[in-house]
Amino acid sequence: MSGIPEPVRPAPRRSRNTFAQAAESMKAEDTTSATPAPVAQQPAATPAPVAQQSAATPTPVAQQTSPTPKKRKVATTDILLSVSEDLKERMVATLEYTRPRTGITSQQQFIRIAIDQLCKRLEAEYNNGEAFPPPAKSIEL
Repeated sequence: MSGIPEPVRPAPRRSRNTFAQAAESMKAEDTTSATPAPVAQQPAATPAPVAQQSAATPTPVAQQTSPTPKKRKVATTDILLSVSEDLKERMVATLEYTRPRTGITSQQQFIRIAIDQLCKRLEAEYNNGEAFPPPAKSIEL
């Protein structure tokens, strides 16, 4: 064996779980406190032996906590949307080919505009162009 120590490997990136993120955002909306709900972190990789760690090794990104909350638009809410693969591919192709003409640069922007246009069309067709009132709250017994 050589006298060269093994390099310290960075912690693996946390996989993205949109279902967990949506559940966390729903919990955050349900609580009235101003503090954001903590995001559960996956355990980091097994650290290298102490003899191989140096004092200059930074803390892995997955273990650092952010002092500032996520930047978010005011009065927004998250929704979880599942679409068929065909519809997703159709949206991506449409977005790519029409981007220079429409200025729509992201899938989120595309979906927001599509929702807005469909709501306006249905309001015009079924409610004299007026926004529909919010549905009544259900009574739970």
